[in-house]
Amino acid sequence: MCGIAGIFSTTQVPDAEINLAKMLQAMRRRGPDSSSLQSVTGGGWLGHTRLAVIDPSPAGMQPMRRGPYTIVYNGEIYNFKEERNLLKKQGAEFQTKTDTEVLLALYERYGINFTRRLYGVYSFALFDDNTQTLYCCRDALGIKPFIYCELNGTLIFASELKALLASGLVPKEIDHDAALGLMIRGSVPQPQTLLKHVRVLPAGHMLRRQNGRITLTAHDQLSIPAPFQGSPADRLEAARALLATILEQQTISDVPLGAFLSGGLDSSLMVALLAQQRASLKTFSIGFEPDLSTVTEDETDDAALVAAHLGVQHSVIRIEQRDICRNLPAIARDLDHPTVDGVNSWLVCRAAAQELKVALSGTGGDELFAGYPWFAAMLRTRKRPWWRFWQSDDFVDTFNKQYFIFAPDMARQLVPAGENLPRREDPFASSGILNRVTGCLLSGYTRDQLLFDMDTAAMAHSLEVRVPLLDPRLVEFALSLPDDSKISPSRADAVPGSYAHSGVKRLLMDLGRPLLPEGFDNRAKRGFTMPFDAWLKGELRETCQDLLSPETVKKRNIFDPIAVGKVRKDFYAGQAPWVQPWLLMMTELWASEVLDQSRY
Repeated sequence: MCGIAGIFSTTQVPDAEINLAKMLQAMRRRGPDSSSLQSVTGGGWLGHTRLAVIDPSPAGMQPMRRGPYTIVYNGEIYNFKEERNLLKKQGAEFQTKTDTEVLLALYERYGINFTRRLYGVYSFALFDDNTQTLYCCRDALGIKPFIYCELNGTLIFASELKALLASGLVPKEIDHDAALGLMIRGSVPQPQTLLKHVRVLPAGHMLRRQNGRITLTAHDQLSIPAPFQGSPADRLEAARALLATILEQQTISDVPLGAFLSGGLDSSLMVALLAQQRASLKTFSIGFEPDLSTVTEDETDDAALVAAHLGVQHSVIRIEQRDICRNLPAIARDLDHPTVDGVNSWLVCRAAAQELKVALSGTGGDELFAGYPWFAAMLRTRKRPWWRFWQSDDFVDTFNKQYFIFAPDMARQLVPAGENLPRREDPFASSGILNRVTGCLLSGYTRDQLLFDMDTAAMAHSLEVRVPLLDPRLVEFALSLPDDSKISPSRADAVPGSYAHSGVKRLLMDLGRPLLPEGFDNRAKRGFTMPFDAWLKGELRETCQDLLSPETVKKRNIFDPIAVGKVRKDFYAGQAPWVQPWLLMMTELWASEVLDQSRY
């Protein structure tokens, strides 16, 4: 992918060109192949750092101009060739082979509503000289980031928070409500960021700036489609055909491409389908040093078994404590925001980037096909006796109780300046339980944590990561399916903890059964856990103690030192889970590496 940035103001911004250049430099690893900036009429500036994947020639450099229209764009449009051919039939001419130029031609033909024709992931800023209007748009799932600050008539935007800070125009004031949400959910709930004056453009929304006035409107939203009409065999064939189309489009690349292979169903199925399309394929997984005093599962044995069965070129990268200790400050800085997760993404992206420029991830199967425990838990808790059916719908409250790092009361103790608890989106409120859980995940945990972490981790290593299982077409297909396509009854001969035992992801397993090793669905699902507990009690103990010391916490003034001290004490006494001190530690480390560094 790439990095985009811009500065627009109703008044003259001193050194705007210099400030924008600093923003691009802060995102250099997002686009190491080229970097450029350009002024537009009305005193605005657009900038771009390029990771060249489609048409890597200089003709594809951005900002790109077509007549009176200028664009900076980060993403991949998977149906751009089809749209390009349609436009050519209508008389359009093209100077490049890029999807960027297709976006400009689509705007020229259809206006800003052209986004409804796109299948892909994107964030872009397009300036129209004729109307003096800036349009900033983000894809429906929020896979590509767009972060902005509007202050005193000046709009500053970029793909990363660090780039905004590099402009020198953005205050570093902490948003304590966002910190409160971070403590509860493990990631900052969008559209908030940890900075009070900085926001994330909501997924599927457009920011429109004209005459200095900014408006936000929805432009590309997912919805519940009509129920799928057909037999289980019809569903299977439809899914097979759709995935084949998606993978064919998402493997378009003029640079080396491979995949992550964890050994679980989602990545294994994706690699199995890719192996049918490509003669050679490189895959990667990470594992950890043995004999740590903690429970850890990395699935590397399972991944190796699948790789051998499919005949792909597989690499396993073993991670040791000293590697984590050495790189932890860089991880906190590169992830661009505090998160309870992200380390595994950073590690596997670092490894894959040694040989690839594009990698495919299996993220999304759990969300669409009921793989997470939250689905079964919500099905159980929602089966209310008939005498309670008159009560109001408490779906969101029930869902919130399924997962949190700190309970709300404890989070308030840690962040006493925080006033408002995060609000949960329920985008498919009129649908059934499984679809509602999918909606809560896609608009929360998946978007705010998994996708944000993967984007920043990948871009830190100049690697583009694609997520075929979150293609909007597959999302809508999954939302159209009956529940028994996602969760089926347990088999009588099933091994406890296996896919056959839980019954989850039924359709994906039916697709994978003839392609994956025999008995794949009846082996215990081990999952992926990292040895954070052992690291914190081992070589990271001193780092944790220092970052969570009363002096450090009091100086930063995000958290209450007494509450933090209790969490630290409870963890080392074996009375608190590792996620709690880890999240506090990574937040303090992020502040040190991002807010305190002079270059930002």
